[in-house]
Amino acid sequence: MKVVLLGNSQFAVSTAWGLCQSETETSEIVFVSDATSTKNRFVPSKEGTPESLRDLVESNALSASDTTISFSDSLEELSGTDVIILLPPTGQSGFRSHQASKTTGLALVKRFVPEIQQHASDATVLVAISPANFIAAWLYQALGGGKIIGLGNGIATAHLTAEIAKRAEVSVKDVTALTIGSDAETYPLPQYCRVNGIPLTQLIPDADVESLCEVVSQRYTNNTQSEYTQISHILQIVSAIALDKKRVMSVGTHISAGETSVYLNVPAQIGSNGVEAIVPLELDADQRERFKKLVIQSAEDQAP
Repeated sequence: MKVVLLGNSQFAVSTAWGLCQSETETSEIVFVSDATSTKNRFVPSKEGTPESLRDLVESNALSASDTTISFSDSLEELSGTDVIILLPPTGQSGFRSHQASKTTGLALVKRFVPEIQQHASDATVLVAISPANFIAAWLYQALGGGKIIGLGNGIATAHLTAEIAKRAEVSVKDVTALTIGSDAETYPLPQYCRVNGIPLTQLIPDADVESLCEVVSQRYTNNTQSEYTQISHILQIVSAIALDKKRVMSVGTHISAGETSVYLNVPAQIGSNGVEAIVPLELDADQRERFKKLVIQSAEDQAP
């Protein structure tokens, strides 16, 4: 499987290291520089390999990984790609404005659209640029469809999983957590959260469950500083695609609600063809109302 990394150079190096050491059996990783920005470029040394990649290449050899690592300033390297990962531009983690993130993210992605259409129209595109659903929706419209997945919900899901394990005093390995939402709002679905199949209410008081929901809902979803969490989320998605795992995870997915089409974080089955199915949910009356509001708000935010 060939993976191309576009965007933040340091973020890309960390992501590539994870891919090389993971079970994805990635055969080739290509770093493609954003040639219009010196911050996101890989500058080759006299020997040809960028200094920022030298350690990665050598450590990859030491760990006996067969993954081929290369870099290019040409977007023609997108040809034959199975997975394209759009990473946040250098400095985006400092943004606190939703509009600033949208403007900067779009400015980066717009430069890639013609080449993706020409060289990698069948590739699955993972959008790790904040706000992920907005960028994914724009890209879906610009490309006229395609396998586009937003990766904006991993941080909230990780936070919820860790909080459940802490409050129930159990191993995080036994926790299954589910959050849904948009770029602006995320909230858990307690009825789908389990500890080795056991409902939360059997392990922690109802009041703690409500408090848990409030804590996760208030987490700032546009904060992109949780780099390791984001990389972990990327590795899970790539693994599901590479090995056709049919995993169910909450990701930014293109959904239709009546005549409205938007990108929202909902549970989806992920396999070799990207998102292969959306998992239906049983929501109570309050949750259904919140979901309707999410659709309306996201439709306004993602309108062309």
